Amino acid sequence: MVDARPRMVRAADGRQLVASASVIAEPGLGCPPGSRITLPSGRTATALTVADHTAPGLPVPACTEVMCE
Repeated sequence: MVDARPRMVRAADGRQLVASASVIAEPGLGCPPGSRITLPSGRTATALTVADHTAPGLPVPACTEVMCE
């Protein structure tokens, strides 16, 4: 799933950046910050932050969230 709305994110080094898209993918996605990603629109983006989300005990799926420049 791709959401192309801009959002403020904080990079690992503490800088505040504007992410132009967020990508929700399967859990355990191997996509470190700095990786190049081709979005469904064909645009190439760079991963700013990557977060794995889990909710043990809740009826929601685990996922990986990638915020892109």
